[in-house]
Amino acid sequence: MERPIRLYTAENSLKRWAISSIGSRSCDGREEEKEGAMQQNEQEQEELKRLQQTAEQPEQEGEPNSAVVLAPEEQQLTPEQQKAEEYLDLLRRTQADFVNYRRRMGQEQAEGRIAAQSELLSHLLPVLDDLGRALGAIPPELATDPWVQGLFLMARRLTGLLDQLGVQRIGAPGELFDPRWHEAITTEARADVPEGTILHVAQPGYVLGERIVRPAQVVVTGAPSAKSDAPT
Repeated sequence: MERPIRLYTAENSLKRWAISSIGSRSCDGREEEKEGAMQQNEQEQEELKRLQQTAEQPEQEGEPNSAVVLAPEEQQLTPEQQKAEEYLDLLRRTQADFVNYRRRMGQEQAEGRIAAQSELLSHLLPVLDDLGRALGAIPPELATDPWVQGLFLMARRLTGLLDQLGVQRIGAPGELFDPRWHEAITTEARADVPEGTILHVAQPGYVLGERIVRPAQVVVTGAPSAKSDAPT
């Protein structure tokens, strides 16, 4: 009976030693894991402090902090924003084209209206010239007759109508000759009048705005001849 008791005691001793060895190893493993976690936590805290210090440092001149502010060229637009920008640019171009079209159409309409009025006036002015010559040929003793007064009234109304349309009469004695507005039909040598002065208006001219409907036909003074200056 003594031998089995000794074997049982030895087996129990081996079991206790194995259990204690396993327990010590597991404790050592847990301690190593704790130490590794603490070291990793310390490293993460140091990295976080370093980033905060970098963000708090003032930006150097000409070099913005790229960790805080992104450069405009680095900000990429989404496809929807790009389409919106394209549509907005197209709208602006269309609006500018429409404004130019309206301006061009307004100018063309104004020019067309002036051209039509000029064409009408070119047919009306000869009638007005004839009326003026008729009134100038009336004898003085008939100037008070009712029919003569009616002709003068008609001439005044036609002149007033031309004024309302913006038609101005050009060419008057004493003015200087201007080839833009006047047409010289002849010259007359005069020593008492400066050269290039209008002496007589054969046919008055008319302008509509800046457009010449008809130039004035005038007689102007020319340079006196050498024979007229020589003593007799």
